[in-house]
Amino acid sequence: MKKSMEWTKLLPTDPRIFLIESGESFTVYRTLIDLLDLPQDHTDVMKARRRMLKDPLVENLLDNLPDWEKDIVTGHNKADYLINQLWLLLDWGITIDDDKRFKDAINTILAHQDQDLGQFLAYSRVYDRSTKTKYPMWTSALCDHNLIVSIFLLAGLENDDRVKKGLNRINELLTETTQGWGWKCVPWLYQKTRGPGRVNDVCPIIVADVLRGYWVLPKNKWPTHLIDAGKTLLNCWSRRAKEKPYIFGHGKRFRLPRAPFFWYNIGTILDATRHYPELVKTQAFRELVAVSLIEFPSNAQFIPKSVYLYFKNYSFGQKKSASPWMTFFLSRIYKDAVNYDPKIINAIREIDALSLKGAIGGPKKRKN
Repeated sequence: MKKSMEWTKLLPTDPRIFLIESGESFTVYRTLIDLLDLPQDHTDVMKARRRMLKDPLVENLLDNLPDWEKDIVTGHNKADYLINQLWLLLDWGITIDDDKRFKDAINTILAHQDQDLGQFLAYSRVYDRSTKTKYPMWTSALCDHNLIVSIFLLAGLENDDRVKKGLNRINELLTETTQGWGWKCVPWLYQKTRGPGRVNDVCPIIVADVLRGYWVLPKNKWPTHLIDAGKTLLNCWSRRAKEKPYIFGHGKRFRLPRAPFFWYNIGTILDATRHYPELVKTQAFRELVAVSLIEFPSNAQFIPKSVYLYFKNYSFGQKKSASPWMTFFLSRIYKDAVNYDPKIINAIREIDALSLKGAIGGPKKRKN
């Protein structure tokens, strides 16, 4: 703990003692590994891991995982979306072999896949325009599929044949959009319905979901334009005054980190891009880091201002006290950023983050 870490210079003070002493099991475990660089076989790490696996908060999430076979998917940004909850468990450090409930959920998702296209399916509510009725069926949007595949990659299933087919599906749909390389919002499988965005526009959250998982693969398995797609994602921020992907704005809601980072949010974009040096070194990434630092108080203990009520029993679901997990989550981004780009500290000091306002896309029309 006495060792000085360059990344802590981005914050008012070193948050690591606060994180270790927080008592939040998953935060302590990840801090030891990701911020203190201790190996998995270190005595303190193994002790922290055992404690995490017995934590009532972890148990509660595992006990209440949605049923992929029966529970209808009503939104990809929902806290009760099984894929989002599995992502959170993986980020805490839960592995597929740690818990039967976790493993069963993964295997259930693997069992539903279009055999021809390789796209994974979700039991979703669809709308029939001809009869004006809603009903559930096994289908999926691309934002389902891409995030599901990323979950499998993070769970270590990249060699599973079903996952390989899923990867091929993602790679073949990478294309040029109005904003650059990325993924468009294509019609749902077996449906004509698609998301509300413009037909040729990039879908930022789909790009982010791919980046969240592909970093674990060797570069020779990346699609050719993966980094270009990442730059397109970051350019959505850079070009916010001129254009806005439909429903993906950059105002107050985007700028307030909201954990867990399921949807389009400053924390989600920074976390998705932090694994790629080419993206970390962009001006857009630096600006987003600078904006995220605004919310840190002088003690570097992050207090959430935007939360999911679903997680009201967790530190990141409360607005009145500091959240160790959110403090850790953002600190990990800063650490990776400095490791990839040592110049980022001085560069961020020169950025007037308060002047980087959100924009709704284009100048307002002058009234007569």
